[in-house]
Amino acid sequence: MGLSLNIDMSATSFFEPLPVLDFVGQLLNADIHSRSLSDAERVKIKKALRGVKVEVTHRGNIRRKYRISGLTAQTTRELSFPVDQGGTVKSVVQYFQETYGFAIQHINLPCLTVGNQQRPNYLPMEVCKIVEGQRYSKRLNQGQIRALLEETCQRPHDRERDIVQMVNHNSYHDDPYAKEFGIKISERLASVEARILPAPARLVERRIACLELASGI
Repeated sequence: MGLSLNIDMSATSFFEPLPVLDFVGQLLNADIHSRSLSDAERVKIKKALRGVKVEVTHRGNIRRKYRISGLTAQTTRELSFPVDQGGTVKSVVQYFQETYGFAIQHINLPCLTVGNQQRPNYLPMEVCKIVEGQRYSKRLNQGQIRALLEETCQRPHDRERDIVQMVNHNSYHDDPYAKEFGIKISERLASVEARILPAPARLVERRIACLELASGI
């Protein structure tokens, strides 16, 4: 068969590019807009979001991106920080109102922390959205595993069809590097020799007689 291009389909899970408030609501399976979080809920959110990239939405077209390092123990209402070397302190609520003209609505919720632990920056959850295209590397729960399997499990002929479509979409015959080396890639799958294994025997209720299963793939 000679030199071959090996192509297959694979699947993994990604973070859905949701507003952080929506993500947290789905994570806890609860409405969090009008109440404070318990310590257990705060820990769960912190574990789920640590290391995730978010972009801010309160600055118009300026969508700066940050990586979440943690979650504050205090609510947004209680948070304050120094704004200059003279020791002037402002609350997060006051700072967002004066600097961006943004009135924080969910002051009962904690803020996301970004930056280093010595000088963290505080971002209210409501101004953050999860950046698209981030792989979810944490452990999936049973419902997520079941949904992933249902979405990705394919019959052989469906898998073959999708692979052929992917080859056609990639247009390898127009690839300049392949042309430079004189490589031509067929849009058809290669045929190989194969055989069907005989069906195994199955012992029924510990009897000596065995039940022969019908052959098939």
